[in-house]
Amino acid sequence: MSKARLEVFPGVWLDARHALFLEDSRTLAVSDLHLGYAWAHRYHGQLMPLQPDGIRERLLALCAESRPSRIAILGDIVHRAVPVDAIKEEFLALLDALRGQCGVSLILGNHDKGLRKLFGSSGEVEFHDSVRAGRFLLLHGNDQSAALPTNGLTIMGHEHPAISLGDGVRSAKFPCFLVAPELIVLPAFSRWAAGSDVRAHAPMSPLAQSARFEKAVAILNGKLLPVPLQTVDTARPEQPA
Repeated sequence: MSKARLEVFPGVWLDARHALFLEDSRTLAVSDLHLGYAWAHRYHGQLMPLQPDGIRERLLALCAESRPSRIAILGDIVHRAVPVDAIKEEFLALLDALRGQCGVSLILGNHDKGLRKLFGSSGEVEFHDSVRAGRFLLLHGNDQSAALPTNGLTIMGHEHPAISLGDGVRSAKFPCFLVAPELIVLPAFSRWAAGSDVRAHAPMSPLAQSARFEKAVAILNGKLLPVPLQTVDTARPEQPA
């Protein structure tokens, strides 16, 4: 039976709202917010429509329900760290709202280049390359030199995983979690991120390439559906989108 929450390891809960919760440390983790997606495109001359993503409201709803001691945002906090007032205001308003609920750990991703320069000079905003929560290592996953530790569990974003499911006549692509014994990959929290089909494209990250994923957990209409992944070959090169 499909559920909105699924315990994949003891105390490790996946949430159909594109989040993960670590019970022992009461850490809520999300990844790939891509704040200011439309504004970043507009800054570079592409007139994207300014449609709200509801990120702040969705994160506050998660915090209100799970009551975490900390929320960790696993990189690609913004889509581009460009000097646009609307992006700065959205970031700071989100940070203030979250700090009213719990501690906040901000992990930098590959889209966050320049974010320290925009916000870190005052000392009020602290950024990390990774954080730990007990035996769990939380990071973005874009570091090309990174390797999976020999013990514990790594949690990352970066890949925007999705999976195509169908009935033999029609198919559709759904965001998903990827689960291996040593690694969990989170889906993008942003609704702008369509996702890369894990059955068609190999992972970008060496961390994900080195993992043997046992299952994807697809998100369908607010429910979670585990899907076995015996046939996924993570050694193939990334295919063009």
